[in-house]
Amino acid sequence: MPSHTFTKHRRLLKASEYKEVFDRNTLKVAHPKLLLLALPNSSGQSRLGLVIGKKNIPTAVGRNRVKRVVRESFRQFHFSVPLDIVFLARKGADKLSPEEINLLLHQSWCRLLQRCESLGADNA
Repeated sequence: MPSHTFTKHRRLLKASEYKEVFDRNTLKVAHPKLLLLALPNSSGQSRLGLVIGKKNIPTAVGRNRVKRVVRESFRQFHFSVPLDIVFLARKGADKLSPEEINLLLHQSWCRLLQRCESLGADNA
């Protein structure tokens, strides 16, 4: 049974960890409301970093709601390949309902895994 906690081991904490994903990302999932950048890692478990700017989501309430929904969705999804993932919110992400964000994230996580598996098949 996978753990659904969101401990420090499941987060990108340092600026250097974010920079590595931004500079070396090999996987990308784009949508008008979000962008996911990912990089396979060797830590054994997937890690998540959130970038939710005031420019895209002006209110703190909106930013916190999006962060809460993204973290919960990440906790519940099982990644077969360990990835470092950076979630970037785009304009209007706070206008979606939690159910819409959950559905969009689930589809995005699945697309990310498909791209990761196809990338692994190409390299093999």
